[in-house]
Amino acid sequence: MSGSKEQTWYSNPELGLPALSETRYITFPKDALIAAIKFLAASANQPLPHGKLERCDVRSDPDIAVVLGIRDETTGELNNCEFTAERLGAAMIAYCRQVGVPLPRTAEKSLLVSGDNLMLCVTVRGRSTKLLHHLDAQRFSAKPK
Repeated sequence: MSGSKEQTWYSNPELGLPALSETRYITFPKDALIAAIKFLAASANQPLPHGKLERCDVRSDPDIAVVLGIRDETTGELNNCEFTAERLGAAMIAYCRQVGVPLPRTAEKSLLVSGDNLMLCVTVRGRSTKLLHHLDAQRFSAKPK
């Protein structure tokens, strides 16, 4: 049922109007990204190592990933925890749900790196319909003055 509501805004088949698409970029600064990772780790019963977070590196090459550097305060050892794009996407989607950011189920979701931030790109595509005859782009013409 919610899928049909999402599509209603993007096209109106009864009128024969063309579909629209929408793309949103939800930016996760490092503190929100770390919170999302912690939230996912706790909910998956895979807690992060105990210690002090020393760094959070967002990487785009060769693949999108985040590396958290957590120093064990007892041993002094630095533990690097790497999170792949798949796990990061799951963490970011779960975080959005937790804080009330609506994400359509039918949307295409992808990740982008922008500086030190990771962005969740959400694209909703409407169903295409045929243009009405009077809206057909081929029929537009300038009227002589």
